[in-house]
Amino acid sequence: MTADSDALWDDLVSTALVGTAKRPVPGVDPATALGAAAVAVAREDAAEHLLDLAALALVHRRAGRRPGTGAQAPARCADDPRPPVSDRARGRLRILLGSGMGERRTAVAELLPEWLAEARARGCRAPEAELPALLDAARTHSELRSDVAVLAGPRGRWLARLNPDWSWAARIAAADPGGADPGGPDIWQHGLFGERLGHLAGLREHDADAARHLLEATWRSEPAEDRAQFLAALRTGLSAADEEFLEAALDDRGKAVRAGAAALLSALPGSAFAARMADRARACLRPDGPNAVAVEPPEVCDEAMRRDGIAAQSPTGREERAWWLGEIVAATPLGVWTAVFGEPPADILRRRLPRRWAEDVRDGWARAAVTQHNAEWARAQAGRGAPTRLLSVLPDDERARHVAAHVREHGLSEAFQLLAGCPAVWPRPLGRSVVDALTRASRESAYPWSFSGVTGLAARSLDPALAAEVERLAKTSGEDGYWGRAFAELAATLRERAAMRAEFDM
Repeated sequence: MTADSDALWDDLVSTALVGTAKRPVPGVDPATALGAAAVAVAREDAAEHLLDLAALALVHRRAGRRPGTGAQAPARCADDPRPPVSDRARGRLRILLGSGMGERRTAVAELLPEWLAEARARGCRAPEAELPALLDAARTHSELRSDVAVLAGPRGRWLARLNPDWSWAARIAAADPGGADPGGPDIWQHGLFGERLGHLAGLREHDADAARHLLEATWRSEPAEDRAQFLAALRTGLSAADEEFLEAALDDRGKAVRAGAAALLSALPGSAFAARMADRARACLRPDGPNAVAVEPPEVCDEAMRRDGIAAQSPTGREERAWWLGEIVAATPLGVWTAVFGEPPADILRRRLPRRWAEDVRDGWARAAVTQHNAEWARAQAGRGAPTRLLSVLPDDERARHVAAHVREHGLSEAFQLLAGCPAVWPRPLGRSVVDALTRASRESAYPWSFSGVTGLAARSLDPALAAEVERLAKTSGEDGYWGRAFAELAATLRERAAMRAEFDM
């Protein structure tokens, strides 16, 4: 194969794209072997001649290729000492991945996350034959990636490095039995961005200081977009040791980097950043008698405020002073307020706020509770708005109790986000409240598709022991009616989940 044959092929393709009516068929030197063959098959019809010439050129290109020397075989992957899943569990996985065609495929596919979680909890490894399908599934469903990476173990990571479509696996810090990152330190110097981010995140989990030093060494040469994502990886293991690096990042030329640094510093109550915010906050809020709060937001957004991540203008069009106030309160250590008011969070929150500023102050306190992961402040605010993000700070069992109480009092009309933030398998009291609420909805003749999101969550999260009760609801609701069919589908999925768990012991 020569450069001339490559050029001819490109000309043929270009002519085919625009048509022989607009461009003549390329000529071929008759003195060459290809040219002699072209003369022998020449046709009067230009289109037919183009196709014949293309066929000849293709054979000529292929015949002219020199055989390759062969690529070096990849190193053998490390052994995985974990036990395999049972044959029955492996068969179930094949169905969940779509390799086998079972009935009720849509409902069955929803069970894959639970299968993965069960296998992971038992310390098993994924079946080798299903690794490609698992890696593919996690490529399109990011919520599966953590479990798939752990179950796939060293074999899965070895396989993922051979296919760019599975590069996500390099970004997951999966603690497999071997523990070490198979890419080693060379990944940071020579890997793709996703591989480098995965290496940094994995190192951050077991040696936070080493990860920060690694990032510092190449920080100035990284593109701004990459710097922002690398910086976000420092949230894992965040400590006072990171403050100097983050403080310097406040002066970064990248807007996203500056914002990320400010967000991380706001989670370090002992930082100089937090002290600056506390000074601003004390100038904005103070006690006004025993039951109220006096509020005086900043008049201007000065350069120091802008350096600390407070934008001069609200991205949502909020009044400037209100916006600045909310940003300051959100970034202030919550301990400042108990010192200023001399009261616990619940008492502070009962104080009256000026109507003009109340929303911004309360929203700032809620954001601070989430950022600083302060359960006491989150608990005190849980009934005052923004419940989903506040409940995420509470322990799983307490969060489930709050949601169960909300469902009992308000029903399911606004419960989807709350339920989605609960543990993967709902505690019995929460499951009981959801079943009771669905029962009330069915008796009130509400349309079941209005609750399809909740019933979908229930299928994956209800205790399978409630299957018999749900089956009774299907019968009493009329098996041919909308609710009857919805309850029957839910009961069938609960039965399948129970069977799926049992299969791990077969």
